[in-house]
Amino acid sequence: MNLSTLVATSLHTVTAVLWIGGIFLAYRVLRPAAMQLEPSERLSLWMGVFNRFFPWVWGFILVLVVSGYWDWMVRFGGFEAAPFYLHVMHLIGWVMIFLFAWLYFVPFARFKNLVLSYDFVEAGQVMNKQMRPIIALNLFLGVSEAVIGASGPFWS
Repeated sequence: MNLSTLVATSLHTVTAVLWIGGIFLAYRVLRPAAMQLEPSERLSLWMGVFNRFFPWVWGFILVLVVSGYWDWMVRFGGFEAAPFYLHVMHLIGWVMIFLFAWLYFVPFARFKNLVLSYDFVEAGQVMNKQMRPIIALNLFLGVSEAVIGASGPFWS
């Protein structure tokens, strides 16, 4: 393995861990803990969390795309020679990116406007019915990516 492949693979792995770990923390740890807050406090907290985490996610996506394609080109010389499990990860990764982009530009934009206008009832509906399912799906897909990435080289 050459240095560029080592760097690309390491960046790719660390970035994926940070993205999925952040989703896990928000969904499985912060969400239940925040339920004890009043709705206005809870939704304001979430807006602050998302305002801080989502720019990181955009950076994670950039690093994941660049490092993933770099690794493919350097290690395999292109898409055709890459093993099947990498094609599966590639597809799931793009689904995750599109889901996040939709989440960011549609429900999160609406959520943010509702919180800023103190419409906490409607903001809660957007969070629970539009944002949370997408976040849960991306958590599932991200964990699936990790399992495929770890087990894929051993597929026969």
